[in-house]
Amino acid sequence: METNEERDIEAALHAYGERNRLRQKLAAIHSSLDMDAVREEVSTYSMEQEPSGQVRSLWRTYRTTLAVAATVAAITTFGSIFLYHSYRQSHQQQEQQYSLLSKEIQAVKSSQRKLMNDLNGRGRALFVNPAQVSGSGFMLTADGYMVTNNHIVRGADSVYVQSPAGEVYKARVVHADQTYDLAFLQLCDDSAFRALPSLPYSFENSQSDLGERVFTLGYPREEIVYGEGYLSSGTGYRGDTTAYQVAIGVNPGNSGGPLLDEKGNVIGIISGKQTTSEGVSFAVKTNYLLKALNNIPGDSLKGLPIRLNHKNTLARLPRKLQIKRMQAYVYQVKVFKHKE
Repeated sequence: METNEERDIEAALHAYGERNRLRQKLAAIHSSLDMDAVREEVSTYSMEQEPSGQVRSLWRTYRTTLAVAATVAAITTFGSIFLYHSYRQSHQQQEQQYSLLSKEIQAVKSSQRKLMNDLNGRGRALFVNPAQVSGSGFMLTADGYMVTNNHIVRGADSVYVQSPAGEVYKARVVHADQTYDLAFLQLCDDSAFRALPSLPYSFENSQSDLGERVFTLGYPREEIVYGEGYLSSGTGYRGDTTAYQVAIGVNPGNSGGPLLDEKGNVIGIISGKQTTSEGVSFAVKTNYLLKALNNIPGDSLKGLPIRLNHKNTLARLPRKLQIKRMQAYVYQVKVFKHKE
């Protein structure tokens, strides 16, 4: 691509030089004309000849010079137009080639990540040796920090997460907060992980209203599952003020998944269900997620605080598109523990 650009620049400079030389020739022709003599001849012809005879006489005298000037002007004009269109077409082709190449590179990267997962035996190992505990988690930042429930990763020897596309990454437990049953994981220690596009959702830390419509995404089985309902209480199990009660049917694998309002703001983290009542579950409120984040020791984050996204691009979208954009950030969490 650099060679083509050099050729285009060289051609443009060559054309510029040709135009300068042509201008110099025209200037030389113009300077060679005795304009006073021309005016005198015109004046004489005006008095002695008819207008038509005057034009013919002038044409016979200066037709060679005028023909050269007209030819030079035409060549210069059409040459410039041709060069401009050639240069523009070349750049359009380069842009199209670059776009296609970029898409091919992204496809190769995705294929390489899947291949690395297979070479490392991750996908195969998870299939042959299923995790003792599994749940859900979702991204807090696009560069690899996520949250799940502490009771999912408690006592873990190793933790892996799997994306909806089947990509498997090793996770490091950065911090566990037993008070709010939250655990923070880091994926960017895994060299196979690549940062995602900016999160489409934001985090709402104000109290949500009873009856508000909500939805969740999680992994009660090996594929992502959607559920919807409404807030049925401002407190959780036995009046727990750190949680909401939600009228959504969930299963154990949903724990750690996000709870979102109709605009796509995260308002909580699913933490469990009430076994004695069907369709009753609980979610830790987002403002306690923020408190738990502030409790993470600085050395656990290597001096770089976790900064949550404040821009929501889901608010005006229909639910189907909200789910489609959201699900890429919700992962299945697989925990392995030492067998006694």
